[in-house]
Amino acid sequence: MTPENCTVGVIGFGIMGASMARNIAKGGCRVLGASRSPEKVTALAPEGIVPSSLAEIAAQCRVVLLSVTNGASVEDVLFGPEGIARTIAPGSLIIDTTTIAPDEARALCERCEARGLKMVDAPVTGGDVGARNGTLTIMCGGSSDSFKEALPILQLIGKRILHIGGPGMGQAMKAVNQVGIGLGIVAMTESLLLAESQGIDSAVALEILQSGSAGSWAFSNYAPRLLAGDLQPGFGAVHMLKDLKIALAIAKSEGRALPGLETTTTLFEQLIEARQGVGNHALIEAYRR
Repeated sequence: MTPENCTVGVIGFGIMGASMARNIAKGGCRVLGASRSPEKVTALAPEGIVPSSLAEIAAQCRVVLLSVTNGASVEDVLFGPEGIARTIAPGSLIIDTTTIAPDEARALCERCEARGLKMVDAPVTGGDVGARNGTLTIMCGGSSDSFKEALPILQLIGKRILHIGGPGMGQAMKAVNQVGIGLGIVAMTESLLLAESQGIDSAVALEILQSGSAGSWAFSNYAPRLLAGDLQPGFGAVHMLKDLKIALAIAKSEGRALPGLETTTTLFEQLIEARQGVGNHALIEAYRR
């Protein structure tokens, strides 16, 4: 499979899905797009995205990439009343970039395989910037053959693409990743709040934090938005809370105590109660309220 002879269906046109669809089209694929908000797909028609229904994607595509909300959404797209798994040709490949629980990914993969379909769980990291620039890091779970088949498409949306293991292992690594991001946002927030309380100019504090041993992705990418008063989501706080709860459930199922994760999850719950529609870098609002 090469982009030049491939028609790809993309389902889900949020911040991440829309950018991934654009990059797949730029890579030479014919792209059919479907969304619960059809206007999001229609807006991208000038960029080569063909507004389509789930039925049209199932009929015309042998590769489908999902970027939806959660495990229930993935299940509905695949196996719901209009689910593509009901009619798509056997041998087709499903690439799921949605972040869901590892056990959900394994169960969905088994159901796909029972219908003769291949599936790769391929959650991503790198935020809205990485999605726009095609530089995402992609963590993949699935068989080696399915991963190899998905690789040419994944290379259009990501820079680092790693096969972690069998079905669900991409999601397991994504949970690990989100713990690091979540705690990094807590570290960023508390550092900036302490600097503020000491009368230190926030821009000066950030310059030092970015350039020294405290430097992190959060300080480099989130803190400048925060200091500019931009709380709009590159990655929504509500999605971060969902991801942290997945990680926390994994830890609890193993009897493993992760108090930093527990605290971070509680803080994001407080943020969601205080503010809707903000990015995960807006955690400072939970502290201030």
